[in-house]
Amino acid sequence: MEVNKQITFLKALSFMHFGGKAIILPFLPLFLHYQNFNSIEIGTIMGVSPLISIFAQPFIGFVSDKYKTIKRLLILLYFAVIAASFGIFFFGDFWIVFLSFIVFHFALSPCTPLIDSMCIQSLGTKRKHDYGKIRLWGSVGFALTAIISGPILSWVGIDKIYILLWLITLLTIFLISFLKDQNQSTTPVHLKGVAEVINNKKFVVFLLLCLLVMIPHRTNDTMIVLHLENLGATTLLVGLAFGLAAASEVPVFYFLTKKMSEYNPLLLLGIVATIYTVRWALYGLITSPFIIALFQLSQGITFGLFWLIALQTAVSFVPNHLRSTGQALLTSTCFGLGGAIGGTVGGWILDHLGSMVMYRVMALLTLIAVIAIFLTYRSSLQKEALAKVKTS
Repeated sequence: MEVNKQITFLKALSFMHFGGKAIILPFLPLFLHYQNFNSIEIGTIMGVSPLISIFAQPFIGFVSDKYKTIKRLLILLYFAVIAASFGIFFFGDFWIVFLSFIVFHFALSPCTPLIDSMCIQSLGTKRKHDYGKIRLWGSVGFALTAIISGPILSWVGIDKIYILLWLITLLTIFLISFLKDQNQSTTPVHLKGVAEVINNKKFVVFLLLCLLVMIPHRTNDTMIVLHLENLGATTLLVGLAFGLAAASEVPVFYFLTKKMSEYNPLLLLGIVATIYTVRWALYGLITSPFIIALFQLSQGITFGLFWLIALQTAVSFVPNHLRSTGQALLTSTCFGLGGAIGGTVGGWILDHLGSMVMYRVMALLTLIAVIAIFLTYRSSLQKEALAKVKTS
């Protein structure tokens, strides 16, 4: 009964956490525009977030593992989010907003891998395949909050965005207070242990393969709004595209989590990368913004499957007492480094060659990822066969 209560609150926590992100990602750039920041200043402020997460997520993950707590750390981080937001919402100076956003994202970005880690620890080995049934509430929260926040902010004014963010953040802290740290290993955590994780060749290769797949995905996250606008999309259609993408993840997280364990993760990753390749190639050929918006439904079968595969595989590579660190390294690689590269390179290609060419380059990169993944998969099968011959 206690575990079921914990999982219920984790579902609510996932809903609120990603709901908060649904306020920041679509509407913070609009707030900054309302504050008379120019496009370069807005791009600089928003563009720093992936770079910060590269360092923040592994560092906070290590702190969590070392001091054997996720709950207290999450509460501290969310209060830091509120504190840092004062500099973003109540000062018009670029440098104050920029530095405040660095602190804001340093606190917010590690919360996702910490929540994932708490989910997996709470489920335990017997129920680990139920992770997707918790994570799907994050997709629901993002989709609903993004849809509801638009009309609310139109009514109260975009300058009141902080009210929505603070309300959701305080509700998030309230939910965390009902949670308990679960199954914390008694093994001491030192930097030497973290070095062993980083020196794990199989883990590093897996991270690099994930990075190849995620760079185009993160480019799409950043640039699809501009691509749709270039094709003549309305604001309503842009909102629909984001809503469909988030909603499409829900059935994947619900129905397919358990199925992932039945197949080789590299094989599944290669299949997902192949579907991604087709997706980006179509985005680079189709000129109808409505059809592109509908194709956002493929987000579930691409990113949804990818994240289930990546998270479960990453957990298998690291010891239990370094789980938060391992998951933070995965998240910072995919979303931090992937976002920094994808946003920067994707933006350059879009400005100089156009969004259609950008998506074709993205398709080419995921095709390279497909080849690299299947070559790695083939090599792993050969090593397994050789090992069986030696033991027989």
